[in-house]
Amino acid sequence: MTFWELVRAFIRHWPIVLIGAVCTAGAGFVAISDDGVYFTRAEIVFLAPTSSLYPNALRTQSEDLIDTAGIVAKRLAGPGKVTKFASPDVTLIGMGVRDGWSLRLPDTGGQWATNYATQTLNLDVVAATEDEARARQTELVERVKTELNQLQRDANVDPVNDITAIAAPESTVMYHVGGSTARVLGMTAALGIGLTVAAVLFLEYRRQPRRDLAPRWTSRARLRTSTSS
Repeated sequence: MTFWELVRAFIRHWPIVLIGAVCTAGAGFVAISDDGVYFTRAEIVFLAPTSSLYPNALRTQSEDLIDTAGIVAKRLAGPGKVTKFASPDVTLIGMGVRDGWSLRLPDTGGQWATNYATQTLNLDVVAATEDEARARQTELVERVKTELNQLQRDANVDPVNDITAIAAPESTVMYHVGGSTARVLGMTAALGIGLTVAAVLFLEYRRQPRRDLAPRWTSRARLRTSTSS
C-alpha cells in the first residue's frame, strides 16, 4: 500500500481515525496528570543492652538480635510469604508499588539461599505526598518499638536487658519519583498512532476481498466454460 492509498484509507475510515485520536489524546492527558509519588527508606537497627564488657551497642551483633528483628517484622507485616530477590537493596518503588509500605529483614543470600547477616529492618514507604510518607514512616517506626517492647514483656525480660530499636537515620531523605513527560507523551502517541493505523489496515484488508470477489469468480467461470467447450 502506497502513502496516498493509506491517506485515502484514512479518509474512508475517518470515524476510526477520529476515535483513535480522541483515545490517544485522553490517554496522554491522564498520563501527564500523574504527579508521581514520594519514596523513602529507613533502617531500623536493633541494639543489644549495653554492659561493661560491651559498652557499644552498635557494634554488638548476635543471632538473637537478628531473630528478634525478624519476629517483629513478621508480627507487623503479617505471616505471608516474603518474595526473595537477588539483592536486599530492591526497594518497594522498584517493585512497582505506588502506595504502601514494607518491613523486611535484609536477606543477602540471593534468590536460592537464605542469609540474614544484620539485625536491621528495611522500612520502605511509598505515598502520594511527602507529608503522608513521612507520617506513615514515623508511625511504623513507633509500631516497631511498641511491638518489640510487647514481645519482651510477654517473655518476662528484665527491662535492664531490653533490646532497643532506633531508626537510622532519624530524618530520612524523601525522593520524588515521577515519569518523563516527553517520554510519556511520545510513547502514548506512538502506541495510539500504531493502533489506529493497524485498525484502518485491518478494515481495508476485510474490504479488499469483497471488491475482488466478483471478478475472480467471473474469470473462473469463463475459464471453465472455455475448457468444457
